[in-house]
Amino acid sequence: MKSQPSTDQDDSLWEEFRRGSKASFEALMTTHYRSLFSYGTKFSKDAEFVKDCLQELFLELWRNRQTIGATDYVKSYLFKSVRHKIFRELHKNRWHLNVETIEDNYYFDVEFSIEHHLIREQTLRETSSKFAELLNTLPKRQKEIIYLRFYQDLEVSEIVQIMEINAQSVYNLLHKALANLREPFQARMHS
Repeated sequence: MKSQPSTDQDDSLWEEFRRGSKASFEALMTTHYRSLFSYGTKFSKDAEFVKDCLQELFLELWRNRQTIGATDYVKSYLFKSVRHKIFRELHKNRWHLNVETIEDNYYFDVEFSIEHHLIREQTLRETSSKFAELLNTLPKRQKEIIYLRFYQDLEVSEIVQIMEINAQSVYNLLHKALANLREPFQARMHS
């Protein structure tokens, strides 16, 4: 399932929010909060820190609603905003580090929900567990690319905006990540 430009509902809510509709703003935040929180917790295990960042981001969006531009990708815009907010807050908390250092050394973890797999047969659970172990052996940017592309169904163009890298870098990271997963995964599945 590929990510499409924002849904008509997202587009409509975004435009109404920009014109000052509190109800539309609340609907947008309610719709996207879970996935934004989940993405934020990939950078920091501190759930309260992530919640604070989201709350501050929402307040900033509301305060700046009249100057925020239109977007074809509301979800991507929000993901990028969360990423930037978390990095800015980490930078504030670690005043001696520069932003580049934080972006190169951030924590990005991918976890699989066991509850999600309970209904599935044992083989699927074992496969998921083996894959999770392998996924967490990848470098952080490769994990982030895999998460955005396959778990959030974002297009390469959206990942480019979120991670602020060019499309070729996204393709290269995806290729490396998949190559790094393929051989060890096959070896584990046959053992």
